[in-house]
Formats: sequence, C-alpha cells, structure tokens
Amino acid sequence: MTLTKKLLCSFLCLLPLAQSAYAAGGIAMSATRVIYQGDKKEASLTVSNRNDKEAFLIQAWAEDVSGNKKTPFVITPPLFRLDPAKDNVLRIVHLGAPLPQDRESVYWINVKAIPSTSEASEHKNVLQIAVRTRLKLFYRPAGLPGNANDAYRQLTFTRQGNQVVIHNPTPYTLSFSHLAFDGRDAGRVGMVPAKGQISQPLPAGMQSAATATYSVINDFGASSDTLNQPVKS
Repeated sequence: MTLTKKLLCSFLCLLPLAQSAYAAGGIAMSATRVIYQGDKKEASLTVSNRNDKEAFLIQAWAEDVSGNKKTPFVITPPLFRLDPAKDNVLRIVHLGAPLPQDRESVYWINVKAIPSTSEASEHKNVLQIAVRTRLKLFYRPAGLPGNANDAYRQLTFTRQGNQVVIHNPTPYTLSFSHLAFDGRDAGRVGMVPAKGQISQPLPAGMQSAATATYSVINDFGASSDTLNQPVKS
C-alpha cells in the first residue's frame, strides 16, 4: 500500500471519531470576574447550563496566581451535576487566613465542565472534551481608599531602555483591556499589582515612546474610558 493510500485510510478511520466529538459548550458564568468584599462572609458566582439536552459534571476550585490549589478560599459545592437548562450558585468563602488589608489580593476561580455520557453513545467512539473556565477572584479589604474604577487614572509610565515600567500606586490591582505606545499596540500585557509595578517591552522597532494610551477592565468586566498618559524618560 502506498503512503498516500495509508494516509487516506487513516483519515477515513478517524472520521467517525471526529464526527462524534463535541465540546462542553453551553456552560456560562454570571460574571467575568468576582470581587470578594472583605466585610462580607462570602461571594457568589452563578453557573448556568444553557444546553437544553446535555447535563454536565461541574468541578470548581480556587488557585493562587502561581497555580497552587492551597488557598485561603473554599468553593462550594466543589463538584455537582448541572442538568439541562438549570443554574447553580457557587459560594466562595474566605477561610479566615490573614491577607493584606492595605491592598487587593488576586486569586483564580476555576470551573471545569465535563460532559455526560449518554446511553446511546456508551459503545461508540466519542471524544468528550472537558472545558475549563478561569475567572479572576479579587479579595478587596474593607475601607481601601479611593475608588477602584478610578484607580487606573493614577498609573505612571517610565521608559527604561526598551522597556516601559508601569507603576500602580493604588491599592487596587489593574488589568489592561488595551495598551498602546505612540499609537502602536503593546500586545499582551499582564496585571499591574496593587502598590506594585510591571515592565512592558516597547513594540518591536521602537526605541522610545512619548505617550501611553490605555484602558482597563472595571469591576463589571467592561472596558474603562481610554486615557492618555505621558511616558517619562
């Protein structure tokens, strides 16, 4: 058998599997981020199954920014079945371990949706794909000064070589929705930690920049107004 025929045969054998494959679509969250107010006993997140035929097994847990599952938060229920066209509420509870009270702390909420196996597909070649959704969890201590949705106005930008140091003097962690230097898109940008800073490379070929144009993601998951700030040397 020639190589071409072998490849064609392999492809045809895989077709039934590919046609049976489906993703764990239809699972939706009530928010794109969760703000845990420090003076509250818990925060919540609603998980909805918008598929009117398939049930899913839902697994939920918290991680820190390094991916460690040992955190001061517990999510309940950690594992449950979500029937077609149904909702369930996840409760995020702080276990009381000390966290900084002068700034926000950031964690991740993970929600994995595992599709159920029907009796009809039990003896068939079916590729089931578990889909994991990650949302940022911001622990916000009570009494922080200022307004979280205005904090981005206090960012400063300073060029150091081919990098721009972005400094955040506020107690709120900021995530960019867009950043450009002199009109050129800066690409992927990380979070600027509360009372911290990050370094962002200038776009390829740029040796300097005069202006940073940016917006951030607010508490509601939408983009803030666009702002221009000078890039200091």
